[in-house]
Amino acid sequence: MSAARDEAIPALELDRRRRILGYVVPAINLPYFALKIYEIYLGLQTGMQLNSPDFLNDLIMLSLIIGLTLLIPSFAPVYTSRYWFTGTGLRISRFLKRKITVPYSTVEMVELYTRNEKRGKASQEAVKAAKEAINTMRRTGFKFVDFTNAEESIALIFGETNKVYMISPAYPKAFAQKLRKKVGRLPVRMIEFTPRGKRTIDLSTR
Repeated sequence: MSAARDEAIPALELDRRRRILGYVVPAINLPYFALKIYEIYLGLQTGMQLNSPDFLNDLIMLSLIIGLTLLIPSFAPVYTSRYWFTGTGLRISRFLKRKITVPYSTVEMVELYTRNEKRGKASQEAVKAAKEAINTMRRTGFKFVDFTNAEESIALIFGETNKVYMISPAYPKAFAQKLRKKVGRLPVRMIEFTPRGKRTIDLSTR
């Protein structure tokens, strides 16, 4: 696929708390990893056997450190996710996670969750209700793939085999409109949080 045909989708900036966690994980684990390597080196220099309990314990610790350093960013959205419209589908990527392309032909529905900051802080009850709705979908078999950067704007893209891709477009309405042009007939529902609760808007006919 030619990069010239790809269109970057404006996304929200990574949430500050997530960014800090993304820095903290390697900042803690990598120095400890280096220390363990040095301790193993000193142990081997002083005659530690490769089949000794101490050496095996050190190898286990090294495996755990590497696992935590790589797996936490892979499963938790602590690094910035980026999105593109391509010729065949919606491409999503994040550092330490495999790129995903969601074919337009598999997109069945889109739900947008947004907070209307112009009307004041969103109702906590409305936000809680949205999270409960997502948890209910998880319990009924939907598998969520989280590529969000922040919670102010979340688009749920329902794809094939009960997979739901979560992204954070900076302009959710514009994103949905462009996606509808590429997919064709596509149900789009926007749930907007306000201080008074939430309101649901059907964007499929707009």
